[in-house]
Amino acid sequence: MPTGTRRRASASLPGRENVHRVPLDAKSIRSFPPPLKGTLKLVPFRSDVLRGNPLGDAPDRTILVYTPPSGRTEGLPLLVYLPGFMGAGWMFASLPNVLAESLVQRVDRLLRTGTCPEVVLLAPDCQTSLGGSQYLNSTATGRYEDHLMDEILPWARETYHTGPVGLFGQSSGGFGALSLAMNRPGAIQGVGSSAGDMAFHLSYTIEFPHAIREIRRAGGVEAFLRYLFQNPPPTIRPQDPVACALELIAMSACYSPVEGSPGAFELPFDPQTGILQEAVWARWLRLDPCQRVRRPADQRALARLEALELNASVHDEWGLDVGSRIFTHHAREAGLPAVFEEFPGGHFEHGPRLEGLVLKLARALGGPARPTARPLGRTRGTGRSRGESS
Repeated sequence: MPTGTRRRASASLPGRENVHRVPLDAKSIRSFPPPLKGTLKLVPFRSDVLRGNPLGDAPDRTILVYTPPSGRTEGLPLLVYLPGFMGAGWMFASLPNVLAESLVQRVDRLLRTGTCPEVVLLAPDCQTSLGGSQYLNSTATGRYEDHLMDEILPWARETYHTGPVGLFGQSSGGFGALSLAMNRPGAIQGVGSSAGDMAFHLSYTIEFPHAIREIRRAGGVEAFLRYLFQNPPPTIRPQDPVACALELIAMSACYSPVEGSPGAFELPFDPQTGILQEAVWARWLRLDPCQRVRRPADQRALARLEALELNASVHDEWGLDVGSRIFTHHAREAGLPAVFEEFPGGHFEHGPRLEGLVLKLARALGGPARPTARPLGRTRGTGRSRGESS
């Protein structure tokens, strides 16, 4: 009997029918990322701006910095990733993920394959005791806009001698990127928002009933936070009542602080009756990117950008795909070259979306000519957090 025949026969012998092998040839660079070609560092940073913040959060932060395979940084675009609610840059140093790529691994793949011009990637830590700062200055949380724009960016430019700055982020980070571009005209050259918080009348109000019930059940905001801080749950799952209450408390500290009373803030609803507090809600809406993009001063700020990129997934649990469409519609009405793309999946399938933003911002700020704007809502790619996941 020929050798090959014997081998095939042996696999079918009694007791050997359930013998299998792993198809090693099927391993892909996306499922099994190789070691990084670029360099990843976690850099300690002591903030003067955050010292003595109202929540007593540490001024010592850790910045994630990725530099490209060539080792060159001078003149390269500085892409700053703003994580979503409860996220911090150092979280993305975890390598590797199982059958998936982290954001750093995605960027490394784009650079090693020559798909993307070289960039320097930076991700700050702007977390607070409540989960996040929305990258804003607030008397209830601290001066996180100033921390990022007046401390971290100058430090990065001086240390790495980088060129144009692109801000991009997921969820709360997408809100932060858009807000900072409007707050600091000319300081940023490109913006990418992946399911950024906007259209507040759609995205936040769906959580109001869950938060109201949870806060009332706990006996008030302070009682809710006291219990949560002393009895942290193993996980805080998005859209659970505890998560809804914590998120809206955090947003209130960012959007509606009580001026002159450090650490104090107002909710946009009465936690006992659920009645909307119109004056407080109006303060929130003034910060909504879908409202801001209709104002001439903010339009002029956005017009200075080299790239204005938005994307979202078509089944976003907070309706942020709809919010991104609204923003893009108003931006284009104002003559701004906003580009919007949709991806399959939900809010948490954000890996491909972020990869797309990196590629677009890198090309616009440091590589070939900027791609032509696509039709509103074109679906691309395959497409995780209002919180964070890769």
